[in-house]
Amino acid sequence: MTTPDYPRDMIGYGRTTPQPHWPNGAQLAVQFVINYEEGGENCILHGDAASEAFLSEIMGAEPWPGRRHMNMESIYEYGSRAGFWRLHRLFTSRQIPVTIYGVAMALARNPEAVAGMREVDWEIASHGYRWIDYHDVDEATEREHLQEAIVIHTRVTGSRPTGWYLGRCSHNTRKLVVEAGGFLYDSDSYADDLPYWNHDYGHPHLIIPYNPGCQRYAFCHRPGI
Repeated sequence: MTTPDYPRDMIGYGRTTPQPHWPNGAQLAVQFVINYEEGGENCILHGDAASEAFLSEIMGAEPWPGRRHMNMESIYEYGSRAGFWRLHRLFTSRQIPVTIYGVAMALARNPEAVAGMREVDWEIASHGYRWIDYHDVDEATEREHLQEAIVIHTRVTGSRPTGWYLGRCSHNTRKLVVEAGGFLYDSDSYADDLPYWNHDYGHPHLIIPYNPGCQRYAFCHRPGI
């Protein structure tokens, strides 16, 4: 429940957590996700002011203004060149369906990876236009980036994205996603174990929460954090 003076829902399902009745009587629903960001991160080759400094094996990495960070770049390149295909073989050999959260700029830079996703009919949801932090990006620019993400995603994958997860979002992101229309859900929330509905922007909008504790994020920070 939200109110005008405190627009956060701290109650959720509460003590009446619903029985979701998953298909075929399953007790648990699991979504396997591969975040495809390589080639969309901060890099002066992309017109950014500095190198990437987020989510790498370089502890305490700092952005390098005006300079390329070759180690950082190669770490991201590994995901595109080798890491993706290792995961592709792992999941396809077991016939496990996967959702891709694909950064549009990154997808456009590796058509072969996109072909691999399409061949096995994986869901390719949008991970935004760029893998950058949007918390200080103005609303108009973020809206332009969202529209550009849809255009590029549609061109390179053959279909419009119906799922959305920006990751490093702003307070405008959900409003812009609902405003754009065409999305069945977004995952820019860590607030629950179950999907839930958001009603803040005129009509019901489905949220499928993302679980950062079950991905590599926990290994990209100092132990104990």
